[in-house]
Amino acid sequence: MINPILPQVLSELRQHPEGISEYDLMRTLDNQHAFDTLDADGLLALYRKHFIIMNALYDLQDVLWQEEGRVLNISPMHIELHKSRDENDRVDSNPYLSEYYLDWHNFEQTTIEDVLGLMEAVTGPRH
Repeated sequence: MINPILPQVLSELRQHPEGISEYDLMRTLDNQHAFDTLDADGLLALYRKHFIIMNALYDLQDVLWQEEGRVLNISPMHIELHKSRDENDRVDSNPYLSEYYLDWHNFEQTTIEDVLGLMEAVTGPRH
């Protein structure tokens, strides 16, 4: 599957040479109606927005390196595209994260119960 927001994500990265947070990127894409076709609401919609963004970023990370020699640093708090000085600048992303986010099966099969379980694992049980 080709990520439908890939061009918008790339455009936003180029418009923010100082970098951007995932939150701000998500908010901008929301304002551009990039997620209007998502068949979910609440926490599942939030997960799917996050997944689509991360999928686009990890896809772009390889493409930008190969085609432009540019490095895309990815973290939720700061996403930044910058020029590479040499081969040593290449960012080796976390292979487990990139594998996860590049596999559309994870997007399609994740349920609200899965999302709640992930959140509980990170934040602890809700009371």
